[in-house]
Amino acid sequence: MPSVDKEMRDMIREAVGDIADEYDSTYWREHVDAKQFPEEYWQDLADNGWLGVAIPEAYGGEGMGMHEMTIVIEELSRGGGQGGIIFVLTPVFGGIGIQRHGTESQKQAYLPKIANGEMRFCMGLTEPRAGTNTLNIDTHAERDGSEFVIDGQKTFISGVENADSMLLIARTTAFDRSNPTHGVTMFLVDDPASRDGISLTELDTTVQWFERQYQVDIDGLRVHEDHILGAEDGGLYLLFDTLNTERIGGAASALGGGLRAIDLAVEYANDREVFGQPIGSHQAIQHPLAEHYAKLMAARQITYEAASKWDDGEDCGMEANAAKLLTSEFATEAASQAIQTHGGNGFTREYEVYDIWQNMRLTQTAPVSNEMVKNFIAEHHLGLPRSY
Repeated sequence: MPSVDKEMRDMIREAVGDIADEYDSTYWREHVDAKQFPEEYWQDLADNGWLGVAIPEAYGGEGMGMHEMTIVIEELSRGGGQGGIIFVLTPVFGGIGIQRHGTESQKQAYLPKIANGEMRFCMGLTEPRAGTNTLNIDTHAERDGSEFVIDGQKTFISGVENADSMLLIARTTAFDRSNPTHGVTMFLVDDPASRDGISLTELDTTVQWFERQYQVDIDGLRVHEDHILGAEDGGLYLLFDTLNTERIGGAASALGGGLRAIDLAVEYANDREVFGQPIGSHQAIQHPLAEHYAKLMAARQITYEAASKWDDGEDCGMEANAAKLLTSEFATEAASQAIQTHGGNGFTREYEVYDIWQNMRLTQTAPVSNEMVKNFIAEHHLGLPRSY
């Protein structure tokens, strides 16, 4: 991967911010209300090379890295709407995972289409019974010649209705306590919403997203062995690697959302006058916003460090989890303060900050709860006993 200097990263930030500015709150509100994928926005990102920012040039990408992708996600999220969420689903789940663990044939088939906007991804991991215990998943795949027959159920699966492929996690060997990490396999399932053997049930959630959440029932789904990502039975550690990028991408999205809330609060505090002066002139308004901004700037640094370590091939588990933890909490706090700054207007859709708070609050729970993140840090970095 070529070295990218600060000047180039600043240019990336500015260019991506310019694209985000072209899609205002009305555009996003219309797509959220209609549960409609933002096609124009997506293609604009593709045409300007941002969907392929971390994909090698040989496969149609820009040949940069996770650090640059993190900046892209942050700026799209800070620009408003849900552009950051888009990146976590496709360039992270699909692009990074296949680039890192795919066969040459898989790279040729998928990566150029991700870079040019032709292909979208989702991930099928979460299950009703397993929750965050991936080792306990019930979805299983039985070999039948050169194919696998897959049965099971996934829940809270985002974007499956628009996905051209799903990264589906299943057991190919029964759980064995003597070798607990063995037996998990990752499959690339093309056209998941229209495949025989897959049925979708929409879940009723309150979060304001353009994407729907689904329960995915899998019954007799047949997938060829060529669509295994990585090795049969050896997918768990590859999955952990993919989930680290999900943590980093999710942290960047939360970071941008928190900064968006601060930006809107500052704008409102400068414009809103009470008793003959802007409310932003009062320290009761200034100090909380300054504190939340400082926290987000600190969280940004560990997010970037996680991305840089991933690019350098180093273990980034601590940094990725810390970034996820801190950005989710600090962004939620910032959005809450933005609501308070707006007063009654903070609870209207016109001023956007309540919608931001809902989305930021979700990041404390998904894609993994902050409690599990703290468990990881306590066990693996503080040396405390395993608590679960």
